[in-house]
Amino acid sequence: MDFKDFPIEKANRILAPRPTVIISTINDEAKVNGAPFSFVMPVSMDPPIVAFASAPSHDTSKNIQLNSEFVINLTPAEIINQMWITGEKVPYGENELEKAGLTSLESKIVSPPRIKESLAHLECKVIEIQEVGDHLLILGKVVHASVEENCMKDDLLDVEKVKPLLHLGGTSFVVGDHLRKVE
Repeated sequence: MDFKDFPIEKANRILAPRPTVIISTINDEAKVNGAPFSFVMPVSMDPPIVAFASAPSHDTSKNIQLNSEFVINLTPAEIINQMWITGEKVPYGENELEKAGLTSLESKIVSPPRIKESLAHLECKVIEIQEVGDHLLILGKVVHASVEENCMKDDLLDVEKVKPLLHLGGTSFVVGDHLRKVE
């Protein structure tokens, strides 16, 4: 095998595809923000803690620093175009979910809404924010989780039904709808 050097400033592209979610937050006037993220991961099972990275200038980061709450909304393939719209630059306080034609659904515990068209949600309360390079690493304790009925199979996400989006880079995504088990 021959290996070639790869630019380190693009090293994140090797760790792809990555789960893509829409994170919903609110500002101090309860105005909703929604934005797509693929720098997201679970970091603890007990207690359940998730993390994601966001540029400090993003509305999501600003809102989280104001309110310390967010919702991770799993993005199924059927809403790829709406997800992309939530990533467009709009004035602070403008509702990206409405602009994308997505429906806000009241959360059970936190103030930011869930997204009805998403098939699973993690409601989170911030436990820590760390500056890491040019991003903020935001850690949140999951305080409530919800999934659409029949989206779990054998206690795992039913990827054949959900068809979660995985970000490859730029405007390229993989639909994660195949299951393969270790033999």
